[in-house]
Amino acid sequence: MGEKSRVSVIIPVYNGEKFIKKAIESALNQTISPDEVIVIDDASTDKTCEVVESLRDKRILYFRNEVNKERAYTRNRGVDIAKGEFIFFLDYDDEWKEDYVESSLEYLEEGYDVVYSIPREFIDENSEVIRVSRKPIPRDDGEVIFSSLVGYPSATSLRRESFIKYENEYIPREDWELFIRYFLEGKEIKILDNRKVMIREHGERTSNNPRFMRSTLRLYENYREKIPDRYIPYFTLHTALICMRFGNLPVGWFLLFKSVLRKPSLLRNSRNIVNALKWGLRVDRFIKHIK
Repeated sequence: MGEKSRVSVIIPVYNGEKFIKKAIESALNQTISPDEVIVIDDASTDKTCEVVESLRDKRILYFRNEVNKERAYTRNRGVDIAKGEFIFFLDYDDEWKEDYVESSLEYLEEGYDVVYSIPREFIDENSEVIRVSRKPIPRDDGEVIFSSLVGYPSATSLRRESFIKYENEYIPREDWELFIRYFLEGKEIKILDNRKVMIREHGERTSNNPRFMRSTLRLYENYREKIPDRYIPYFTLHTALICMRFGNLPVGWFLLFKSVLRKPSLLRNSRNIVNALKWGLRVDRFIKHIK
């Protein structure tokens, strides 16, 4: 890495006393060390501040929002503060393999605007791997993006000069929306499948909140007329499955049929069929009941 290259890691956190230390340590212990790890505390009410200050590393910079602003504002503030040419986002409850920064930096230095490393490993509260995703990743970046196979901020790094800011109105889908805008604006995107990012599974993740569905629908309504026709079926199918997952079956089935009519080959993907049957017929609730 050239001497002028500087890496900034941005960690937004709200009430993260339980996991924030592990996240920071995974950032500090990279094979290419970051110049700064910027922790933006979104007005936590727990001991997050004390945990961060106990680490005593000059690379750690701690800032606090006066009131809770949510994570889009918090990440944007982190970028405004950062001095690095290259920005790496890390959620307070996730972790990286030790060569994650190095593996992504290679492509950022080549000129890519954003690099995304597909998360494959999911860990528990003790950082033990509990699940490894083996879902196939299409070669077409547009299909990957509009199928929402990207989005985790902890897997996202970018050139600061290319940053286009997260939008509050799409929380908690602001991470997916950012990639859609990058794609539509013609930014250079590199998608890696290298198993460098570990996502922690716990009950407080926002993907379990009904707000997730509402934000997905808002995003669909705002972008369906803007994206290339070839990707609309993937975009529509993902929205359909999210609606089904949260029990909005009329809209879910309507969008599912709409996507399949435009691209029947979507039914060749067994994962799509299984999820449609599981959520669309509420088989998941039946299985839970009989257990």
